[in-house]
Amino acid sequence: MLITKYKKNPTIIKKHSCLFTNKQVYGIRHGQALHNILYQFIGTKAYEEFNDTTLTTDGIRQCIETTPPNVDIVFVSPLMRTLQTASLMFPNKQKIALECLKEYPQYTDICNKRSKKSFLEKAWPEINFEDLKQEDSVWPDTDKHKLNLQRLVTIINKSNYNSIAVVTHSTWLKYWITGKVEPEPELQHCVPYQLN
Repeated sequence: MLITKYKKNPTIIKKHSCLFTNKQVYGIRHGQALHNILYQFIGTKAYEEFNDTTLTTDGIRQCIETTPPNVDIVFVSPLMRTLQTASLMFPNKQKIALECLKEYPQYTDICNKRSKKSFLEKAWPEINFEDLKQEDSVWPDTDKHKLNLQRLVTIINKSNYNSIAVVTHSTWLKYWITGKVEPEPELQHCVPYQLN
């Protein structure tokens, strides 16, 4: 069972079937990003015209003001808003970027297309980008949600770490929780959701 804060009161939600062996796993949605705000003013153009969006000033504040869980390692989506979130929330923890954690969809919303690997490595030298096998993000990416989730579960279960943060995106985490890819309701920014 998973305790979340979808609404004002904590709700217990049955999660997607993921088995972790002696692991404490937290899913965290990135801080507020540019496309999250622009959507209110220009609709879906916010997703279609702005590549790999970054955090807003409020998003940075959310990261800094959140008390993160004490973890051994952070697995993070290689999109800039999640890399910023992981760096601000977990400045002294080991971080590994995983291609399988990118947001959905990966074929229409250009805000979900990752930047070049060489740029990300220069911007975040403290993050391990070895999992990114190509300089450019595959676009459109037809990876299936279930395969991405299975890959992450395998990585977590094979790791030697007991307490893990996964910094990713609302739709990605909701698929983990419910097994469905649905844009609404959105998860809260920077809230640690216990995933086991």
